[in-house]
Amino acid sequence: MQNKAKAEISKVQNIISTKDHELQAAEESLSGLKEVLIEYWGNGEIVEVAGSFNGWQQRVKMDPHTSSNPNGTRESILWSTILWLYPGIYEVLVFPRFCQIKFVVDGHWKIDAQREFVTRGTITNNVLRVEG
Repeated sequence: MQNKAKAEISKVQNIISTKDHELQAAEESLSGLKEVLIEYWGNGEIVEVAGSFNGWQQRVKMDPHTSSNPNGTRESILWSTILWLYPGIYEVLVFPRFCQIKFVVDGHWKIDAQREFVTRGTITNNVLRVEG
């Protein structure tokens, strides 16, 4: 019975060691992430952002902040969200109720004219640069 217990303890120790290495690798992978504030000035009920940072698969909802737009003459809303991204360059699309790095405002894809953008064919996207 004692040998069986020792064998089970050894198995558990190997599992713990393997999981510890996996956890350490995951922590190292995540250590390069940067906190990125995304902001968009505009009017709408729902503003989201999506982009190449997540394969355009999911829209990220942005939070409204009531304030006057320092770049415009009319009242508008500052929308923002925080993303955790690796350093690099990402194209940005805006989509309302859905997110892509382009902005989606009330269901309509929009770019932010105040941000850097790129046009490929008939598609224009904002560019998001994440510094290392």
